[in-house]
Amino acid sequence: MSFVYRNSSIIGKITILVCMLFLTVFTNSNAAETIRIGVLLDGPIKREYVPLDQIISEIRDLNKDDFNVEFPDNKIKHGNWQVAQIRDELLNLLSDPNIDVIITNGILGSQQAAQIKNLNKPVIAAIVADRVLQRLPYTESGVSGKDNYVYISDDRTVGNDLRKFHELVQFGHLGIIVDKLFLDSLPELANITEGAQNELGFKLTFIPVTNNLGSALNEMPSDIDAMYVPPLLRFGSDEFQQFTQKLIALKMPSYSLMGRDELEMGILATSSGRDRDTIRYARRIALLTQSILLGENAANLKVALAQPEKLAINMQTARAINFSPNWRFLETADLLHEDSFENQSLLTLTEAIEEAVASNLSLQVDRLDLELAKDSVTNSRSTLLPQLNIGTDITQIGEDQAELQGSERSSNGSLNLSQTIYSESRRSGHAVAKLLQQAEDANLQSSILNIVSSTATSYLQLLSAEATEEVRKSNVKVTETNLELAESRLRIGSSDRSEVLRWRSQIATDRRNLYSAEASREQAGINLKQLIHKPLSEPIGVTDDGIANQLSILESEKFTRFFDNPRSFNIFTEFEVERAIDNAPELISSDHLIASNKRELKAAKRSYYVPDVNLNARYGENFDRSGTGSNNSLLLDDEWSVGIEASLPIFTGGALKSEVSRTRNTLLQNEYNNKNLQEQIETRVRNSLKQAKGSYPAIRLANDAAQAAEENLSLVIDSYSQGAVSITDLIDAQDASLEANLAAVNAQYQFMIDWIEVQRATANFDVLLEPDGFENWYQALNEYYATK
Repeated sequence: MSFVYRNSSIIGKITILVCMLFLTVFTNSNAAETIRIGVLLDGPIKREYVPLDQIISEIRDLNKDDFNVEFPDNKIKHGNWQVAQIRDELLNLLSDPNIDVIITNGILGSQQAAQIKNLNKPVIAAIVADRVLQRLPYTESGVSGKDNYVYISDDRTVGNDLRKFHELVQFGHLGIIVDKLFLDSLPELANITEGAQNELGFKLTFIPVTNNLGSALNEMPSDIDAMYVPPLLRFGSDEFQQFTQKLIALKMPSYSLMGRDELEMGILATSSGRDRDTIRYARRIALLTQSILLGENAANLKVALAQPEKLAINMQTARAINFSPNWRFLETADLLHEDSFENQSLLTLTEAIEEAVASNLSLQVDRLDLELAKDSVTNSRSTLLPQLNIGTDITQIGEDQAELQGSERSSNGSLNLSQTIYSESRRSGHAVAKLLQQAEDANLQSSILNIVSSTATSYLQLLSAEATEEVRKSNVKVTETNLELAESRLRIGSSDRSEVLRWRSQIATDRRNLYSAEASREQAGINLKQLIHKPLSEPIGVTDDGIANQLSILESEKFTRFFDNPRSFNIFTEFEVERAIDNAPELISSDHLIASNKRELKAAKRSYYVPDVNLNARYGENFDRSGTGSNNSLLLDDEWSVGIEASLPIFTGGALKSEVSRTRNTLLQNEYNNKNLQEQIETRVRNSLKQAKGSYPAIRLANDAAQAAEENLSLVIDSYSQGAVSITDLIDAQDASLEANLAAVNAQYQFMIDWIEVQRATANFDVLLEPDGFENWYQALNEYYATK
């Protein structure tokens, strides 16, 4: 036993030793090889085309399992914007034994690498402006064919850019502002200008720039009417923005080769530079690096990088230079700063309501109705006050007649006074006029409430239309991305052309729907501007800040507990019905009309037995007499009279009876109308609350549906890109996401519109407009609830 044990122990130790030796050899054989990469920049770069940090990150992430990739700080060189120095630094990196791969992250460095006859180590030219203009090596198989040299060409050419720019802006003489170093490194550019002009159909002029970007514009030909801007990386953002502002001051359209970052600084248009374009560049550099490290010759690596071109237009710049793009560009381009009021203060809901109440034209008409009613009160009161008249006359009679009647010629004056001592019809008219004024005042309050409701609803409809348009825009972008994906799948042979055509059909449909959404938004804006009496041609901007605050209040437990169960909701409904009956100006107006009818009926009945009593007084004086009879001593120089008159109708042909019947029927009609109004108001309150009760939970449900649909769409897009699902599945998922997002957008605004209707039905907008309106309303509701 012990022998066996000792032998087993020896065998076990040997086995362990062999295993350890095997593991050591295996581990050493799989140790990651250290690779050092040198980087050459054209000079101190103030604005990066493809950020170097992003390139380094992508290379390390892709190769971390196979290689230990280092970027020594002392091997990141630049040529100080001097062609000779750029070439020297490149040669130094090529001769450096500690450098395995070189990345030229600049146009000039990439150009110099192409011009060196024999490259002794791999060079990846990351930044290329135009492989055709730069005369870079290229074979029919899509590779450089130059030993140890590969570059990235996104197949965009300056010529294509210029054609697109010319389609967008019909210019005649185009300036191309170019770094003088680039022109010096490619002297043949000057020789191809004439041929390019004939091909493109417009005049070209290169504008060299050295150290001062702005001064280059002072030396350009005066007839240049557009500017093309290649990468000018040695100039910082501040200087470049000053340059774009000078272009704007000259009303000169501009087009950037570099992309979106320059659009944000004031350039008019570009076809490149999306965030995902930069990511593609960095990842392609990482893939090229990996292929080289795995043994591929850079000469045999594909240089083409399919970059879908997407026109982008800075609409703020377009407005500043008085340029309006054609509709076909507006429907396909990405529009930056599309809203002309984005830097202006936005109209809040409260401000819109205040403007409407102050300026709405229909309210101005209603206010004048109240003023007319006040005038009627004044007029009716005047019939109860003394009436004093003064008169004069000059009389001429015949001579024969004068001998019998008095002076042949005379001039007289008179003063007449009348006063109603009692008149039932006039007293009634005055009382009725005052009641009608009060009714008209209530009508005005009703009109104000209607305008508040209409304005708030129109405001919310505009917000909803804007949100819907944004959802439609996002959907178009998703379709564009899917189209790019389908085109990419077609290029690599994983799909056929029918998929691309299907997506093109889909994008046309989506853009058509976007046009409809844009029209709806514009119509909603016009409706709101009409309500607040704002010029219909002016832009209007609204914000949902106040809406979000209202929603947060309505989502609080204070509010939601009244929707929790049928009993609470019924008590809540009864409370609002009672408030509506108490507040409704329509009922107040109706009450005043009924009171006026009763007063008219009373007057009609009294007219049978109550006389009208009037006091009349007159004083007359003769100013002059002449002619025959003027000396008649019997003629008086003055005269006066005072009298009281009472009148009572005896027979009017049935008019009195008819008036009593008319006023009685009018009263009965208005009493029925009052009851009908109460029913209508109660119906409106109950229906509006039912509608709000239904639309309130729709907010949460619609948001849940949108979130789920969005997540599903993301999963389906990933599966489609891998060929795991069909185009039909993706379109179905996208449609579902679109409908869910539209429903989510509309849900919150629909509830707010329903809530506005509840407040209009109860004739009180304090919850919406007053700072402490909700608390006061809640306190009253809570007290009412306690009594039930």
